[in-house]
Amino acid sequence: LPKHLTKAQWFEIQHIQLNPLQCNRAMNGVNNYTGHCKPQNTFLHDSFQNVAATCDLPNIICKNGQNNCHESPKPVNMTFCRLTSGKYPQCRYRDSTQYKFFIVACDPPQKIDPPYHLVPVHLDSIL
Repeated sequence: LPKHLTKAQWFEIQHIQLNPLQCNRAMNGVNNYTGHCKPQNTFLHDSFQNVAATCDLPNIICKNGQNNCHESPKPVNMTFCRLTSGKYPQCRYRDSTQYKFFIVACDPPQKIDPPYHLVPVHLDSIL
Protein backbone atom coordinates (compact mmCIF):
# COMPACT_ATOMS: atom_id res chain seq x y z
CA LEU A 1 0.00 0.00 0.00
CA PRO A 2 1.61 3.30 -1.06
CA LYS A 3 2.10 5.92 1.65
CA HIS A 4 -0.69 8.47 2.21
CA LEU A 5 -3.33 6.26 0.57
CA THR A 6 -6.14 4.38 2.27
CA LYS A 7 -6.83 0.81 1.17
CA ALA A 8 -9.99 2.05 -0.57
CA GLN A 9 -8.10 4.79 -2.44
CA TRP A 10 -5.48 2.27 -3.57
CA PHE A 11 -8.28 -0.09 -4.68
CA GLU A 12 -9.79 2.72 -6.75
CA ILE A 13 -6.45 3.56 -8.40
CA GLN A 14 -5.72 -0.08 -9.23
CA HIS A 15 -9.14 -1.39 -10.19
CA ILE A 16 -11.69 1.33 -11.04
CA GLN A 17 -11.74 2.77 -14.53
CA LEU A 18 -15.03 4.08 -15.89
CA ASN A 19 -13.74 4.53 -19.44
CA PRO A 20 -11.50 1.76 -20.74
CA LEU A 21 -7.93 2.85 -21.43
CA GLN A 22 -5.26 0.85 -23.21
CA CYS A 23 -3.32 -1.16 -20.60
CA ASN A 24 0.07 0.44 -21.27
CA ARG A 25 -1.43 3.84 -20.40
CA ALA A 26 -3.74 2.64 -17.66
CA MET A 27 -1.01 0.75 -15.82
CA ASN A 28 1.21 3.85 -15.65
CA GLY A 29 -1.15 5.20 -13.01
CA VAL A 30 -0.69 2.06 -10.92
CA ASN A 31 3.03 1.48 -11.48
CA ASN A 32 4.00 5.11 -10.80
CA TYR A 33 2.97 4.56 -7.16
CA THR A 34 5.05 1.42 -6.68
CA GLY A 35 8.05 2.02 -8.93
CA HIS A 36 7.81 -1.37 -10.64
CA CYS A 37 5.80 -3.14 -13.34
CA LYS A 38 2.86 -4.96 -11.74
CA PRO A 39 2.72 -8.40 -13.43
CA GLN A 40 -1.05 -8.36 -13.95
CA ASN A 41 -4.04 -6.25 -13.05
CA THR A 42 -7.78 -6.06 -13.65
CA PHE A 43 -9.67 -2.81 -14.23
CA LEU A 44 -13.42 -2.83 -13.59
CA HIS A 45 -15.25 -0.50 -15.97
CA ASP A 46 -17.71 0.64 -13.34
CA SER A 47 -17.99 3.46 -10.82
CA PHE A 48 -16.52 3.30 -7.32
CA GLN A 49 -20.09 3.88 -6.08
CA ASN A 50 -21.43 0.79 -7.89
CA VAL A 51 -18.56 -1.39 -6.73
CA ALA A 52 -19.02 -0.08 -3.16
CA ALA A 53 -22.72 -1.05 -3.38
CA THR A 54 -21.55 -4.67 -3.81
CA CYS A 55 -20.18 -4.40 -0.25
CA ASP A 56 -23.77 -4.27 1.04
CA LEU A 57 -24.59 -7.70 -0.43
CA PRO A 58 -24.29 -10.87 1.69
CA ASN A 59 -20.83 -11.80 2.99
CA ILE A 60 -18.98 -14.72 1.45
CA ILE A 61 -15.61 -16.30 2.25
CA CYS A 62 -12.55 -14.74 0.57
CA LYS A 63 -9.61 -16.69 -0.84
CA ASN A 64 -7.66 -15.98 2.38
CA GLY A 65 -10.44 -17.47 4.53
CA GLN A 66 -11.79 -14.15 5.82
CA ASN A 67 -15.52 -13.52 5.67
CA ASN A 68 -15.57 -9.95 4.30
CA CYS A 69 -15.99 -10.69 0.58
CA HIS A 70 -18.99 -9.88 -1.59
CA GLU A 71 -19.97 -10.98 -5.11
CA SER A 72 -21.20 -8.47 -7.68
CA PRO A 73 -24.93 -8.75 -8.48
CA LYS A 74 -24.24 -8.77 -12.23
CA PRO A 75 -21.26 -9.06 -14.54
CA VAL A 76 -19.36 -5.91 -15.54
CA ASN A 77 -17.04 -5.07 -18.39
CA MET A 78 -13.40 -5.25 -17.37
CA THR A 79 -9.94 -5.19 -18.86
CA PHE A 80 -7.28 -7.65 -17.79
CA CYS A 81 -3.71 -6.39 -18.27
CA ARG A 82 -0.81 -8.86 -18.37
CA LEU A 83 2.82 -7.71 -18.39
CA THR A 84 4.60 -8.93 -21.53
CA SER A 85 7.92 -7.07 -21.44
CA GLY A 86 9.80 -4.03 -20.28
CA LYS A 87 11.33 -2.61 -17.14
CA TYR A 88 9.79 0.20 -15.12
CA PRO A 89 8.87 2.82 -16.30
CA GLN A 90 8.66 1.19 -19.77
CA CYS A 91 6.15 -1.51 -18.82
CA ARG A 92 4.39 -3.23 -21.75
CA TYR A 93 1.06 -5.02 -21.33
CA ARG A 94 -1.30 -7.18 -23.33
CA ASP A 95 -5.00 -6.30 -22.99
CA SER A 96 -7.94 -8.66 -22.84
CA THR A 97 -11.51 -7.52 -22.32
CA GLN A 98 -13.88 -9.57 -20.23
CA TYR A 99 -17.50 -9.45 -19.06
CA LYS A 100 -17.58 -11.23 -15.71
CA PHE A 101 -18.69 -11.16 -12.10
CA PHE A 102 -16.20 -9.97 -9.50
CA ILE A 103 -15.68 -10.59 -5.79
CA VAL A 104 -14.35 -7.78 -3.59
CA ALA A 105 -13.25 -7.65 0.03
CA CYS A 106 -14.75 -4.72 1.94
CA ASP A 107 -13.87 -2.92 5.17
CA PRO A 108 -15.33 0.02 7.10
CA PRO A 109 -14.12 3.30 5.57
CA GLN A 110 -11.22 5.27 7.02
CA LYS A 111 -11.80 8.94 7.92
CA ILE A 112 -10.89 10.34 4.50
CA ASP A 113 -12.74 7.65 2.51
CA PRO A 114 -16.22 8.23 1.04
CA PRO A 115 -18.89 7.89 3.77
CA TYR A 116 -20.19 4.47 2.74
CA HIS A 117 -21.07 1.78 5.28
CA LEU A 118 -18.32 -0.40 3.74
CA VAL A 119 -15.76 0.31 1.01
CA PRO A 120 -13.97 -2.08 -1.37
CA VAL A 121 -10.33 -2.65 -0.39
CA HIS A 122 -9.27 -5.72 -2.39
CA LEU A 123 -10.26 -7.40 -5.68
CA ASP A 124 -10.44 -11.03 -4.57
CA SER A 125 -11.47 -12.81 -7.75
CA ILE A 126 -13.13 -12.70 -11.14
CA LEU A 127 -15.83 -15.25 -12.07
